[in-house]
Amino acid sequence: MIEDDFEFGIYDVDTLETQHSATGRWLERWCPGVGAVAVDGFFLIPEGGLVDPHQLALDALASVQIAPPAIRTSPSENGRLYVQVPTWLWLDSTWWQTYEATANTGRVWSTVRATPVATTWELGDGGSVSCRGPGTPWRPGSSEGASSCTHTYRSSSATRPGGTFNLEATVTLEVSWTSNAAGGGALPAITRSSTLDVEVGEIQAIGTRGGR
Repeated sequence: MIEDDFEFGIYDVDTLETQHSATGRWLERWCPGVGAVAVDGFFLIPEGGLVDPHQLALDALASVQIAPPAIRTSPSENGRLYVQVPTWLWLDSTWWQTYEATANTGRVWSTVRATPVATTWELGDGGSVSCRGPGTPWRPGSSEGASSCTHTYRSSSATRPGGTFNLEATVTLEVSWTSNAAGGGALPAITRSSTLDVEVGEIQAIGTRGGR
């Protein structure tokens, strides 16, 4: 019997990867006068079943709690945007963080970390913008070129259904995993999206006739 498969490694005969049971113990069947005998072709049986750290990582990823990203714009997303005026695009900084979840079976655990890296914006007028990071929040006094994540609408949304454009932000999150057992590395990236209906209007200029 193996008491601790962290102390005494058990290896898959085909892949040579380490294997772990739920309890860390591996049992063998011993018959008097015969010695150890195979059970279903194996001399060592994982107590509590064999644990797959990679599957635990997938289970952890399925459980990770990531809310839809909070869209921010300037001019404000709560008011009206304007044609010919650059609209700054960004996501709320409290959302842009690394998300983590852990799954375990017995004493074996795997942890996943999902980190946002880029945002693709679909502006509703046929335009799109791809940005690394969450974008730059507008602040009073910000220079026009302080953000590379902007879009300038060329037409109003007045003729669209509901009088709005559908603004969508899709964030790509890179995923990695670790385990106290074997394995670890990268998992396929995941995405999270938010949509917002925005009204885009025209600025009406008022002219005056000069002269007497």
